[in-house]
Amino acid sequence: MASKSHIKKERNPEKIKKVLKQKGYPDGKLPKGKELHHIKPVAEGGKTTKKNVRIVSKTKHKKIHANRKARGEI
Repeated sequence: MASKSHIKKERNPEKIKKVLKQKGYPDGKLPKGKELHHIKPVAEGGKTTKKNVRIVSKTKHKKIHANRKARGEI
């Protein structure tokens, strides 16, 4: 389990904006209907890096987390 300071650092809006720019979103904002998904969750020590995040639709993001919950991963 990650510490509160790690979680706060990784969910920092400025850090997220920087990664979004690296992923091809020049204004650092997500398009409408999209969300940022951490492959390795922040709560499990994952970081907000270009390699560890994916941009997915809100519907897909809900399905990803529902599937992880069903498998007992969260």
